[in-house]
Amino acid sequence: MKEGRILFISFLMCIASGSVFYWMAERQHKKIAVVDAVKLFDQFNMKKEMEAREKTKLELLNKRVDSITTELQLAKASQNEDAIKRLSYTYNYIKGSMENEFKQSNRDINEQVWKRLNPALDEYGRKHNLHLIIGANGMGSVLYNDEYYDLTSELIKFVNKKYEEGN
Repeated sequence: MKEGRILFISFLMCIASGSVFYWMAERQHKKIAVVDAVKLFDQFNMKKEMEAREKTKLELLNKRVDSITTELQLAKASQNEDAIKRLSYTYNYIKGSMENEFKQSNRDINEQVWKRLNPALDEYGRKHNLHLIIGANGMGSVLYNDEYYDLTSELIKFVNKKYEEGN
């Protein structure tokens, strides 16, 4: 009876140690990549194109603000109170509109770019058998990573190629 118990315990220990070795071996095969998320985002061609389009619109608003600023300075120099009041109102309105337009433009660009990047990141991870892609830029939870894990440049090329192909 005692021999049966020892044999049973030995059998359980073999299974337990085999499970631990299997888990450790499996863990070593998991692939992890670290990507500088800010760099990826900033170097994505779609973002650059969208910013270029918005820049033209924002520059026009900025020129309008500059023009009103000049008119306002002239009105102040001539001490024309009616013109100062009217131009101050117009300046504040257009300046506020410009700031709101800039904020909305940034939100729209961010949203659209991440909608496009996330599926590409998923595809890249599956294609390269990665188990985990960690976004890092030294300001978040990943403060250091060995260059071995950094696939930022490779991923930038991949997402820009996908974008240029229209996918």
